[in-house]
Amino acid sequence: MLHKGRFERPMDETVSEYTSSMQADIRIFKPVVQINMSHVVMLAERGIIPEKDAAAILRALHELYGKGVEALELKPELEDIHIAVEKFVIGATSEEVGGKLNTAKSRNDQVATAIRIRLREDLLEVQSALIELINNLIALAGKNMKTIMPGYTHLQVAQPTTFAHYLAAYASAFLRDVERLSHAFEQMNSCPMGACALAGTSFNINQGRVARLLGFKHVMENTMDAVSSRDFAIQAISAMTILMTNLSRLAEELVLWASAEFDMVEMPEEFVATSSIMPQKKNPVVAEIARAKSGRLAGDLLASLTIMKALPQSYSLDMQDLTPLLWDAVDQTRDSVKAMSKLISAIEPKSDVMLKRVDVGFAAATELADTLVRRSGLAFREAHAAVGRMIAKAVKEGKSQQNLKVEDLKDASKEVLGKEIQISEEEFKGALDASKCVEARALIGGPAPRAIKSQLDHLKRTNKIHEKIAHTRMKAITKSETKLLKEIRRISK
Repeated sequence: MLHKGRFERPMDETVSEYTSSMQADIRIFKPVVQINMSHVVMLAERGIIPEKDAAAILRALHELYGKGVEALELKPELEDIHIAVEKFVIGATSEEVGGKLNTAKSRNDQVATAIRIRLREDLLEVQSALIELINNLIALAGKNMKTIMPGYTHLQVAQPTTFAHYLAAYASAFLRDVERLSHAFEQMNSCPMGACALAGTSFNINQGRVARLLGFKHVMENTMDAVSSRDFAIQAISAMTILMTNLSRLAEELVLWASAEFDMVEMPEEFVATSSIMPQKKNPVVAEIARAKSGRLAGDLLASLTIMKALPQSYSLDMQDLTPLLWDAVDQTRDSVKAMSKLISAIEPKSDVMLKRVDVGFAAATELADTLVRRSGLAFREAHAAVGRMIAKAVKEGKSQQNLKVEDLKDASKEVLGKEIQISEEEFKGALDASKCVEARALIGGPAPRAIKSQLDHLKRTNKIHEKIAHTRMKAITKSETKLLKEIRRISK
């Protein structure tokens, strides 16, 4: 269709298929039609094209909007969906009328705008799924504020904490992901239309009118930047990659905790699979797939950065290959978050096993050392050495934290410090009590029940705020679409 002017021969069929973006463009069908509608409304209002021609074009576009992408001829030789839409309009009107559709615009500003329109809704959908995951984490944490479990460093038992503390940690991270997605939305909410190929147009267009009809907050400030930048897409992929990295960490811990070696959580049958050969298996497949998908997102991000890193201003067809990476990132993130959200709402902690892991791992050792500093006047390094020697001997003798006696500590202190530590049996046992250890950590962000309650209350409030923002943004998008269709009906009568 575009070849007939500049070239005498059609593009080679293999080259057409190789360079066409038609299949990936199906995703932006609706935004592309909306862009054409808005543009034609503006052209008619500015007197750039006759009102009767605008009405005919808008009737054709409205018909296409109702029929859907299936009404288009999606042949590779048409190159992309923009030309396919134009061909449909010309077929429904005439070349003399439909050929005016592309007045004062280019595929360059159209595709940049269409990607932003679709991505706005996609990011809001990802946010919505993530907000639900956070709510599920908060709900599960609220039920387990006193469920004692070991905290880990280096994947070794470290200090006593609670299941709620762990869950709140992930909810906090995911809340930052919501904020990153929100910021990415705000950054992309500017309209490139009017930039045309790169330098704008000499027609007396109204860019603000088109932007408002499409629900954008701003008009892009520089026409070259408008068509050639894809940092908004990379920022969105980056935000989703960080989100998926956080999700992968949660998935990894669930895989570990569900293993026979840890045995700290029970995964319901609806979220696991068995082996084709080993009938006893209960494989945590949801968490495993989520863990794998994060690697896929990292690949999408790296590929996007690599595509853009050496491109000159303004548009190059290389950018076409970035768009499928963006859609893949959206789809994988949305689906992973939804699946993990359902899993979180269904898992059950094994509190008795968790408490046992605290005991056999000597998780209260730090609290005992702190108690010695407070009660016996020791320097922390002295207390650390005495407790460390006591535990080393206990491990050799097969003792657990529960079996330790104050005499064990006094003997150890004589060996390491050359003196006997003065501490009562009551103080000794109190320091090794996991529940008391947790309750003592009531600082901001700590695992004590009252500290956790404060964290969960803050998470609920902030998550609710973001939920309202996302709802308002989606409502504004829907409202602009309704207004656009109203304008189409008015003009096309």
